[in-house]
Amino acid sequence: MEAQDNDLPASVPFRISGFPTLKFKPAGSRAFVDYEGDRSLESLIAFVEEHAKNSLEVPKRGEQVPLGRDNSTAGDIHDEL
Repeated sequence: MEAQDNDLPASVPFRISGFPTLKFKPAGSRAFVDYEGDRSLESLIAFVEEHAKNSLEVPKRGEQVPLGRDNSTAGDIHDEL
């Protein structure tokens, strides 16, 4: 989110004091983790790998991957108008 263009609601449990500020919210957690590494892609990837709760493996083409807590997969989703 571009914080300079958007107001943060008072309910947000953190404040932005410098730019860029990166926050990570692991799946199933209410807490945010501050990213304080350098701005290299390698450092950011290592940070996400360290703090992620879900698998970061890219599924093979055609493989069904659970999407939510109910273990539904992309093949189970019906997109109808």
